[in-house]
Amino acid sequence: MATVNFYLDKPDSRGRCPIFLVCQHKGRKFKQFTKEKLLPKYWDSSKQRAKNISGSGEINDILDRQEAKLKSVERELRRTNPQYSFDDLKEVFLQKKKTKLGILEFIDHFISEAESSHQKKSLKEYRTIYNDLKGYQKYFDTTLSYDKINISFFNKYLSYLIEERENGQNTIAKKISTLKTLLNYATKSGYNTNFAYKDFSVKKIKTDKEFLTKAELNSIYNLDLSDISRLEKVRDVFCFGCFTGLRYSDIKNLKYSEIVTKTEIGGDSFQALQFHVQKTKQLLVVPLNPYALSIIKKYEKRTDESLSIVQDEASKIKQEEYVLPVISNQKMNEYIKDVAKMAGIDSNVSQTKFMGAKREDSIAKKYELISTHAARRTFAILSLEQGMRVEVLQKILGHQDIKTTMKYVFILEDVKNQEMNKAWGDFKL
Repeated sequence: MATVNFYLDKPDSRGRCPIFLVCQHKGRKFKQFTKEKLLPKYWDSSKQRAKNISGSGEINDILDRQEAKLKSVERELRRTNPQYSFDDLKEVFLQKKKTKLGILEFIDHFISEAESSHQKKSLKEYRTIYNDLKGYQKYFDTTLSYDKINISFFNKYLSYLIEERENGQNTIAKKISTLKTLLNYATKSGYNTNFAYKDFSVKKIKTDKEFLTKAELNSIYNLDLSDISRLEKVRDVFCFGCFTGLRYSDIKNLKYSEIVTKTEIGGDSFQALQFHVQKTKQLLVVPLNPYALSIIKKYEKRTDESLSIVQDEASKIKQEEYVLPVISNQKMNEYIKDVAKMAGIDSNVSQTKFMGAKREDSIAKKYELISTHAARRTFAILSLEQGMRVEVLQKILGHQDIKTTMKYVFILEDVKNQEMNKAWGDFKL
């Protein structure tokens, strides 16, 4: 380890001597002016600190902090780069360049710093990439560095995700996008100067996402679950998503204070939700239709037992302020499948999965594919079928770009047939 000492340099015109920090290791050294000066008679050379006089405590605190900083820099270098040089220590301490963080070290450090500013979903995606890269290193018996992130790495990484992780095409596309995001952060932070990753690209394959038809939504909404309280609550929360288009995270955090009364231009009033979206932080106003209002009313006077599952204990807000009894997303996804099965939503659904050039076809029951996000998708599709304009749907869903809204546009076969007959049924040549 390097040794740290302080000494007085030549005095200035007023007789005060600059205090210098000197770092030495294996015959090499560098010095740094501490920006403090002292008369020689007030310096204790044995302790390398100012004597106990007025103002000495502040000077000694500054010297202590500088010594601690240098030792901290050395420890971090030893942790992240065991082969660091004395020049590295000098340059980092003098702030001529940043501590060298490798790819995995940077991602780990970035995740730690992003805990308070990024969504949990994003942090989870970052950790997945971190684990994938660690697995890649072990699989190929290599150590990743920024200069190795090239087309050769890209092809091997795809192979690893397909063969070892057994990821499908769209999962891989998402992972490559997330990896590029992390490398962008590393580039902006000054750690990476290799831009080959910007050309990495995996195209997503358009797949049919599950949603409920009007008849299926009716079956779930009117299903008698009065004897199974946990499923009844899950059903109601899911249906609320179908009637409002809200994401699970926004339903979970919805408070009574966010139910407001609005006034139309003509003077009529209506109730709406006005809240900041968890994902984008934008302010959103969503009018409440009678079905959504009926679910809210149902839980206005719920029992303490219902309240106990609303939020985690870390929440500072009283549970009574939350509108609906929302459980974890994982349990919601598990229970809503049970609800859909009980409602008879058991048609066969064909699925196609691509893993590289390999195609896998399978058949699943529809209830097995229903998740919390199917509610938002159901709202979007049924709203369009009921005649809602796309640009209005865009505003309700809170999409910045209408292209995002268009991803929800899926026309049922019987609707196609009805519209075809409407347009061409009475057509005569």
